[in-house]
Amino acid sequence: MSWNRRSGTKKHGILLDSPLDDDGRCRECGGACCRAFISVPLTWDEYVRLEGLGATRLQFSLTGHHSLVIENGCEFLSHGRCTIYAHRPDVCRRFFCSD
Repeated sequence: MSWNRRSGTKKHGILLDSPLDDDGRCRECGGACCRAFISVPLTWDEYVRLEGLGATRLQFSLTGHHSLVIENGCEFLSHGRCTIYAHRPDVCRRFFCSD
């Protein structure tokens, strides 16, 4: 659960079975989920892709549990919008907030 400071409402996070692209709520939320978690789990391919996009907050793991640290805001969030929307990790594609 996260708190949306803009609207003053509590949001409940849901991890969907399949991606949900271009949902109207995502355009209006200001990136609440991009600030609400410590990190985002990544596959190796996602790790390499984000590294190529200039990510500086990647965590490599020998056990295969790679991640992008988003604590205090994802480095790809700008003015409440994802600057790598078309290239964002699978968990970001499947994450959805409901009231």
